[in-house]
Formats: sequence, structure tokens, C-alpha cells
Amino acid sequence: MRKSPYHKYALLDNPFRFEAGGFEAGQREGLNLLNVKQEEDYELEDAFFDTLEKNRKTILQILGQEGAGKTERLLLLVERAKEEAASCCYLNAGGKGGFVLVAEILDALSKPKFRSKRKRFGIFTPGWLRELRGVRRWFLADGEDERKIGEGRVSAAIAGALNESSPSFLLLDDFEAGIDLRVVRLLQAVFEKVVRGVLIAIAAESGHGQSWIAKKVELRGFNEREAELCVAKRLLAERTVSEKLDPLYPFTPAAVRKVNESVRGNPKRLLEALAVILDAGVARRAEIIDEEFVLRTNFYNSSSLNLNTHKPL
Repeated sequence: MRKSPYHKYALLDNPFRFEAGGFEAGQREGLNLLNVKQEEDYELEDAFFDTLEKNRKTILQILGQEGAGKTERLLLLVERAKEEAASCCYLNAGGKGGFVLVAEILDALSKPKFRSKRKRFGIFTPGWLRELRGVRRWFLADGEDERKIGEGRVSAAIAGALNESSPSFLLLDDFEAGIDLRVVRLLQAVFEKVVRGVLIAIAAESGHGQSWIAKKVELRGFNEREAELCVAKRLLAERTVSEKLDPLYPFTPAAVRKVNESVRGNPKRLLEALAVILDAGVARRAEIIDEEFVLRTNFYNSSSLNLNTHKPL
């Protein structure tokens, strides 16, 4: 069997490279182990357990530029909900019109996959589920009619499903300001109608147009320590040997700090840049990847990066 080209650095593979689609493509295993906890994660944990243990209802926004870790945070909530046997629905709203998104919400909430095991029922279908399915059929009848989004029965059916399945979590990713205003009003109506034990979390790059959501969790970039911890965790996941190595090997701390500074602390950009630099280290047979090597590596102009248009955090 041929050795991996990364064997030189005691690695099975390039730990910083991930496929298109990222987490949503199915790469969720060990997500909690790879996550670098920041102050904002504790805010999300508090909201989660307020829903789970104190039966509170909350709506919040997770804000941050592209690559800040919004999707990761939502999927961590999905993992946690699964561990706690809570009902959970995660949907990506990116690029979808209002009608399609609402149709997907109605569809997802009507499926057994949404409900936790402790909320399953026998041969009799409860009234709230019959109502939800009826609203879904009515909503989809006669093609796309955006006006139906604003109908009170739609928000009532969604709220009813969340109430009866509580503790429940509705998580919407990539929810941008340009999305249909009717959907925003629908979510407002849903939140007003839910009674207890419900968390609605919306991830977006900007909070523009969402001033009605009081609680906002704004993700910041990595500081030096967090960047080093992120790199160490990724490297450990691909290590081939058990003997003691420096956690950052083949990188030096100065090299990691330099890359993190260059990408302005953006977690996704950090991983993309390190993937390019590690490949360069393999190609050039570098014994160690230090700050000087990083400066000689033209990772700024890599096709996988777009650092020149990257906005400050």
C-alpha cells in the first residue's frame, strides 16, 4: 500500500482540506471534538439549556461573516439536541425563495425524523400533526402562491408542531436580509404563538432587517491561542503515530500566528490557507513549516482563497 504523501509529517491526510459543501455534505463526525470554544459558544449553550431544562422560548440570531463558523454552531446544536433526545429541524435557507423555504419547514416538521424518540406516538395521529399536514397540502396546492405565507393558519401550524414536540429547535442557516419579508413576518408570528420549550435560531452574515430579534450572538475571529488550538485539534485527528510530537508539528507557533493574522482570524480562511501551505510543505519536502516558509508560500493567490476581498472581522 502506498503511503500517504502526508506521512512525512505523521499524518494520514491533509486535516485542513474539506469537500465542497463542508459540514452539510455529511462531514459532521466529531464536530464537537474539533470545535474551538469561544465566549459565544457559552451563550449558545445557555440558550440551549434554557430551552431544554427551563422550558423557555427563545429566538436568536447567530451573526458573522462568511467562514466565521455559523453553520458549525447550528450543527453543534443539532448534535446536542440529538444527544438530549430533543426535537430538531435544521434547514439551509440559502438561495431559496420564501415559498420554497416555508414549504420545506412544513415538510420537515411533519416527518418522524423531526420528533424526538420520546415524542413518538402509536397508531393514532395527533390533531396538531393532522393540521400540519393539512396546511402543507393546502400550501402546495395550485403552485407557488407567496400570499399564502402570511396566512395565520401557516404560523399556527408551525407553532403547534414546535409546541407539541417541545423541547424543540428550529434552526435556519444562511438566512439573509434579502429573503422574502413575508417569511420574516411568519417567523415573528410563530415565535409569538409558541408557548414554551422552543428555540428558533437564525444564522446570517448581517442582522440588517432583523431588529425584532433582541438576542444576537456575534461570532468573532480566532485570537492567537484559539488559532493554535484549532490547528492542534485538526492535526491530532489525522496523526498516524502515538509517540509524542509537538501538537502543531510540522507548523511552528509563529507560522500559525502569521497565517491567522493574514486571514484576519477567519476560521474557514485559516483552514483553507493551511491546507495550501501544508501541500506546499509536502511538495518541497520541508522539514518544518515556519514563518519564513509561510511567507515564501504564495497562498494568497491560491484558487481556493480570496483573501484580497476578505473583509475585516
